[in-house]
Parts: sequence; structure tokens; C-alpha cells
Amino acid sequence: MALAFEEYDDFDEAFSKLLELLEFDLSDPFKDVEKVLCVEPHPDDCVIGLGGTIRKLTEGGIEVTYLLLTDGSMGTTDEGISDHELALVRMREEEESARLLGVDRIIQLDYRDTELPYSLEARKAIIEVIRSEKLDMVLLPDPWLPYESHPDHVAAGKLTLEAIAFSPLPNVARQDLHAGLKPHQVERIGFYYTAKPNYFVDITDVMELKLKAVRAHRSQFTDEIWEKWEPFLRTIALYYGKMGGVKYAEGLRFMPGLFLHITPFSELV
Repeated sequence: MALAFEEYDDFDEAFSKLLELLEFDLSDPFKDVEKVLCVEPHPDDCVIGLGGTIRKLTEGGIEVTYLLLTDGSMGTTDEGISDHELALVRMREEEESARLLGVDRIIQLDYRDTELPYSLEARKAIIEVIRSEKLDMVLLPDPWLPYESHPDHVAAGKLTLEAIAFSPLPNVARQDLHAGLKPHQVERIGFYYTAKPNYFVDITDVMELKLKAVRAHRSQFTDEIWEKWEPFLRTIALYYGKMGGVKYAEGLRFMPGLFLHITPFSELV
């Protein structure tokens, strides 16, 4: 007969049992997943952070949708292009890049680049997307990446986590109920752009395709800029690859949803 949970006196045993109880299995976090939302602060973040993973998911028949939070209108040093013009250019580039990875849908919230508000309005907008899309998994930038200087990235991660936490609660953004959107629980949550990965996707065979999809963002990666960014991106992939025991990898951090609130041992998974 199995021990009752309260009979475990050792933390390691209890922690292992808790993960089992929560059905948290890092051996294949994408098992039985059909719909994935990849949240990005700017038009090139999903491909930079997860381009290889996204391609492998879509090749495996998993539907990946981007949720683009800002318009990307500030990403230039060219004084000859307006913010409006740049936003249009970047959206065309995003569509081209996404197609290379097998992504057909991009949901835009269209907040102003560099000014993503950490607000109830933005959180409600993300909640509405989660409820309408009925997602199995959400991938988002880790808002606790050390030394991250871009406020849009930090706000994107925190807003998305809050939206995931509150989407199952009918009294949060209750107007969604009147619009026919039922509460929805996202079962799997993964962070990209993370310094503490616990799962690695081998992207060695799709690394060149990932770089091609990144380079589709031509307004961001001119020849001069690419001379530094290609080695930068390859080095990141080698870094995760070294941790994962392959050549090139992308690193993610998966967490049980329960551990994203009042939990002192979240970093142990």
C-alpha cells in the first residue's frame, strides 16, 4: 500500500512524490500537446528564442500561434524611416519569417514598441487570447533573465504569467463570459530566453533554417549587424547545446503551474 503523502518525512522523497502527483514530466513536455501559443514582445523574438523548436513542433503537426505584443516600431537607427513605416515593414518580415517555420497565425495586440504597459488592460487582452484559443501550452520570455534591460521583455513575461494564472477564474475579466469565452486552464508553461533551462531541444538539423528565418527580419539584421549577430546566435545555441549534450540546442524552462505562486523551491525543477 502506498504511503499517504503526510507520512513522508524526507523532503527529497516528498518533492519527488509531489512532482508525480502534479504529473510533471520533463522527459517529453510536448506530449499530447496540440495547440501552442508563443508570446513575443517584438516581431523577431519567437524566432530568435525558439525558431528551431517551433519548426520541429510544426513539422510534428502541432499548431503554433504567435502572440505579438508590440508593433516593433522603435527598432531602428535609421532616421529616414518613420515609426509607422517601420511597423508595417516589420510585420511583413514577421509573416515571412513565421512561414519559414510553419506558423500561419500571428495575433497582434499592437502596443507601442518600448512602451508595453504593465497594466490591467494588457493583462486582460492576453487573458482574452488564452480563453479564445483554448491552448495546451504557452511559451513566454523569462522575465527573470539576469540583466535583461528591455522593459517590454520583462513586462511581457510577467503579464503573460498573470494572464495564465487568472484565465481559469470566471470573475476575472468577466466580460469574456458574456462574449462566450469560457475560463481556460493552460496546463503547460515554458520559458524561453532563460538562464535556468531544464529542457533542451536539439536544433542541430534546423539551425541553418532558424538563422534564415531570423535573417528574414532584414530591417533588424543588416549585413553589418549580422556580422555580430550570427556568431552571437550560434554561441547561444552552442551554450544550450553544451548543457544538453548536443551541438546546437534551444533551452527552455518548464514549471508546474502550482509552483508559480508562494513556492520556495520553484528553482529545483
